Amino acid sequence: MQAFAEDSSFPEAFTQLQQDAEQGHAEAQFRLGDYYQQQHRSRANQQLAFKWMLAAAKQGHVQAQINVARFYKTGTGTEKSLSEALKWFSRASEQNHPAGHFGLGRMYYRGHGVDQDYARAFQLYELAARSGHASAQAALGYMADNGLGVEAGDEEALKWYLLSAEKWITANSYVYYMRQKMDEAAVKEARVLADQYRNKYYRIEGTGK
Repeated sequence: MQAFAEDSSFPEAFTQLQQDAEQGHAEAQFRLGDYYQQQHRSRANQQLAFKWMLAAAKQGHVQAQINVARFYKTGTGTEKSLSEALKWFSRASEQNHPAGHFGLGRMYYRGHGVDQDYARAFQLYELAARSGHASAQAALGYMADNGLGVEAGDEEALKWYLLSAEKWITANSYVYYMRQKMDEAAVKEARVLADQYRNKYYRIEGTGK
C-alpha cells in the first residue's frame, strides 16, 4: 500500500476506490478498509478501517470477516465485543477459511464469548491444519501433548509439531522438546503419521501461520 501511495496516479486511483466502495463493491470496501488499517494508527483511521471492513464483511468477504472479528476482539476501531468477534470468526469458518477456523478455535480454547470447550477448539484447529496453518498445528501439538480436548499422546503431539515446523521456525523448539522424551521408534512413528496426514489433507499452498 505504501508503494501505491507514493505513485503519481494515487489521487485518481484512491478516488476511484472510494467511489466503488461507496457504491457497494465488497472488494473495494475491503481494500479501502485495508488502506486505513495500514495508515498511522490514529483512532480516526482505525474507525474508518472498521467501517469499510464491516461493510465488506456483511457482503460475505471472508478476509474482511476475519479482520472484523479481530477488530471486535481487540476493541480496535470499535467497542470490544467478544460475542461479535465470535460471530464473525464463525462466519469465516463457515466459508472454510483456515484463519476463520483458527480464530474461532482460539475463542473456544480461551472461553472468549463462549463457554470454554477444548474438544471443539481441537476440531476447529484441525480444520485449519488441513490447509497447512502452522499456528493451528502447533496448538494441536500442545493439546495432544497435554491431553486437552483429545487423548494425550507423544506421537500425535510430535506429528503436529513436525508439520508446524515446516512453515514456522519456532515450532522446531517444540520438536526438540518432544524428541528428548521419546525413543527413536516413537519418533519414527510420528514422522510416518505426519507424512500420512500431509498426503491426505494438504490442498492449498502457502496458507501457513
